[in-house]
Amino acid sequence: MPQQTEQNANNALGALLRRMLPKYDVLYENTRQIVNRPNLRPDILITATGRSPVVVEAEYMPAYTAETEAKDRLGLEVSGAARRIDAAIALRYPEAVRDAYHIDAAVSGAQLSYCVLYSDGTRFPESGWLNGAVEDLSDLIRLVSVPQRAVEQAADALEEGIDRAASILEQLAKSRPGVVAEIAGLLGMSDVIQTYRMAGAIVANAMIFHERLVGMHGVKPLSQLCSPRANNPKESILESWTEVLGINYWPIFAIARDIVDQLPFAEASQVLRTLQHTVGQVQSTGADQAHDLTGRVFQRLIADRKYLATFYTLPSSAALLARLAVAKMDVDWSDPDAIANLRIGDFACGTGALLSAVYEQIATRHERAGGDLEALHPAMIEEVLYGCDVMPSAIHITGSTLSGAQPTVGFGNTRLYTLSYGRQDDESVRIGSLEFLQSSTALTLFNTSDPAMRTGSIGEETAAQIIADIPDEAFDLVIMNPPFTRSTNHGGVHADVINPAFAAFGAGRDDQELMGDRLKQLGKGAAYNGNAGLASAFAAIAHRKLKRGGLLALVLPLVSTAGLSWQGFREMIAQEYEDLSVLSIAANNVTDISFSSDTGLGECLVTARKVGTKTLSPSTRAKFTSLRHRPRDIAEAGAIAGAIAQGDPLRGIEDGPYGGTSLMVGDEQTGEMLSAQIDRDGRNWGAVRIRDYSLAQTAFALSDSRLWMPSHGQTLRMPISLLGEVGALGLVHRDITGPRPRGPFDKIAASATATYPSLWNHDAKRESRMICTPDSQLRVRQGMEEKAESVWVTASRAHLNLDFRFNSQPLTVALTEHKSLGGRSWPNVTFESTRLDYAFAIWGNSTLGMLMQWWRSSRQDSGRGVVTIRSAESLPVLDLRTLTDDQLSTAEEIFDDFRDRDLMPAYLADADPNRALLDRRVICDLLGFDQDTYRAVRRLSAKWCAEPSVHGGKRRPPGATLVS
Repeated sequence: MPQQTEQNANNALGALLRRMLPKYDVLYENTRQIVNRPNLRPDILITATGRSPVVVEAEYMPAYTAETEAKDRLGLEVSGAARRIDAAIALRYPEAVRDAYHIDAAVSGAQLSYCVLYSDGTRFPESGWLNGAVEDLSDLIRLVSVPQRAVEQAADALEEGIDRAASILEQLAKSRPGVVAEIAGLLGMSDVIQTYRMAGAIVANAMIFHERLVGMHGVKPLSQLCSPRANNPKESILESWTEVLGINYWPIFAIARDIVDQLPFAEASQVLRTLQHTVGQVQSTGADQAHDLTGRVFQRLIADRKYLATFYTLPSSAALLARLAVAKMDVDWSDPDAIANLRIGDFACGTGALLSAVYEQIATRHERAGGDLEALHPAMIEEVLYGCDVMPSAIHITGSTLSGAQPTVGFGNTRLYTLSYGRQDDESVRIGSLEFLQSSTALTLFNTSDPAMRTGSIGEETAAQIIADIPDEAFDLVIMNPPFTRSTNHGGVHADVINPAFAAFGAGRDDQELMGDRLKQLGKGAAYNGNAGLASAFAAIAHRKLKRGGLLALVLPLVSTAGLSWQGFREMIAQEYEDLSVLSIAANNVTDISFSSDTGLGECLVTARKVGTKTLSPSTRAKFTSLRHRPRDIAEAGAIAGAIAQGDPLRGIEDGPYGGTSLMVGDEQTGEMLSAQIDRDGRNWGAVRIRDYSLAQTAFALSDSRLWMPSHGQTLRMPISLLGEVGALGLVHRDITGPRPRGPFDKIAASATATYPSLWNHDAKRESRMICTPDSQLRVRQGMEEKAESVWVTASRAHLNLDFRFNSQPLTVALTEHKSLGGRSWPNVTFESTRLDYAFAIWGNSTLGMLMQWWRSSRQDSGRGVVTIRSAESLPVLDLRTLTDDQLSTAEEIFDDFRDRDLMPAYLADADPNRALLDRRVICDLLGFDQDTYRAVRRLSAKWCAEPSVHGGKRRPPGATLVS
């Protein structure tokens, strides 16, 4: 058998990497590359302009010294490189490569294992090894050559400089308010501090890009134009940028030039010199060519985030979603014409994080296949990538980040549109991309796409609106992180906000109402639901724009997987899509449960393929993945995406309580994957944000009347039915105290002699026992006596917790001594016989009852499960109708035994001796199961309490251990 040397393998690997990384210099087995170490011979050394050098040290398995040698290369200076080695890769060849006859083919087809070592002492993965082909290794090299820490340092420096520039504009606003008002008008924003910061961000971004063009087209460095030695920075910059615009680069320089043009000479000099210093700081980090740099800073500056709910897609999350989506596209990545024929849209693009991530994925695949990225760039910008937003400044940042992929390559038109939003000159209203719910065209705010029609960011020619053509069923991929805002304002947060979805940009009550009415009109017949919010409208738009066989890729609120208002969306997916994948995060850290920045709410990534003309029917199953933490960086995002793609076949939800298929990155279990069926009627997707999928499997089985628990060998029958079949849910609180003529009551303070008592709100201190005292009383509104009586007949003793805070509240079900009306948090539940009240209370507050409530609830908020009255009708509960008279008597005895016993908050159910006793009484005394079954329930309780969605990151008290 041949014995290929490591040098032979390195030569083969280096040659492959050289073809896959044509813009990099790839040297292998060369000396004289390391400064002051002329005899040192790195196995493979990869360098590129503007990137950090990366070294690969490779050995055959078991590769005892590969890591040590890689670590020794960190911090070394490479001849001709601006930066030292910050990342080194230790790589292991399999033995099959050593024994191969044809070394090139063997390395090309090998499953390599490798890890990354960083100069700060960290390792990725923390333990174990990544596994992948040479293509995966080349992707990793691209990523680690731009260290994310440097990007963060650059972002911090850029934000600091923008703040200083904004301070100059703020002072200018006091002395010459008309100037800053003009600048605000350029951006389509009001005259506030956020606008000054946005203006600073756009000028800073143009200056960063300016430095990339130095040496081309006669562009002079900023040090000559803006330094303290320069006589007139404003005039110099305007002249330079006007010349650049004569070549192209409109998305980057047009509005930046107009902002500078508005500034008086003194303030212009201050701003430009301040930002010139900032650009130098950014460049010193070596991260000035990170495409998403300005985008991530821009998101920190958004003024109307409160109402637009536009949360920035984190770079690692954008990379994860883009890689998952692009990996499913059936395209010959070596064919530039095939790529140019793609249509990819983001109709809520913000700063273009997702479009940039998709571009990066496509560019990586094309370059890997031998393509020319510079030749591809014009088609990507002019034809492939479509982006829409209502914020002019966001579209300019998107244009800049996409242009920055190949800063030396010019292009013509873009497909980036700022869409009209709010009241128009003709007194009509427009609602941005939401116009596409019923149309393939929309009016732009002003033209940002066609340089031939522009004189600047404003002016007669520019202000002439154009039509953005977004054809229906034309897109191969729609990828979005849409706004989550809801149209409803049940909370009454602000008197002037009747429709939070349209309260941005200073819209008044009348405008909000008109815009809300327009959305209702346009959303008819689509999957949009006002209670679900704008995200459901954008999902409906995506469906409309996707061609058959096209891919959907969305960042959605986690409530989309369970909320009743989202049922239309889930039904659309179940009936018209296949290859559904849902990713969520079951992190112990409550700030780590979303894929966007600053949301604090659970989110999920949803990808699916619209059923094609050749597909007989949509799939009935979906792949669910729960990550244990959000991807820490882009490299880990890539590893996670690769592991998900390799995860089939998966364990199914019906396969028993053995957990899902482990998702491994190195030796770290990053999450679990599970295959589960989805219903055509859009019932909730329960297998989300679950750390231990054996709980999902147990809950699924129990919903099917089978008690099948972890480590419990036998499957037992237990009669389970839906709550809406066993009993009846009461009224929505707005039917009780809503505005006339809907509600007949006013809610006032409680009274011991109340005619109409009510259990309305939560108070954990008075809810520690299953018997609760009403906290309010209801007063009949004059003239509504008859309706009040019709409402009162729905009163009952039993109440269901709709808004269950597992980490502070003990009760799923509460009983009042006498009938009372349920309110916002505690609606009524009535049964044919009041004897069922007691069985319902003890079942609901047992481990199994809480498990089912959790399983059916929306777990978007940490430590909290939410159901609505309508969705509670499908809550699986013990079928109380099957209980015998003796069992009902036993249930009443158990309840009487517990009426004065305090229960701990639900997240401590495993450590609560009273909850343990309740489990024993329900399992053994009421249902007749044995002690082994009871002990299995207690183990189940411990698993459930360990779920992040249950404890919400709240620390357990000292000594809180399992009570068996």
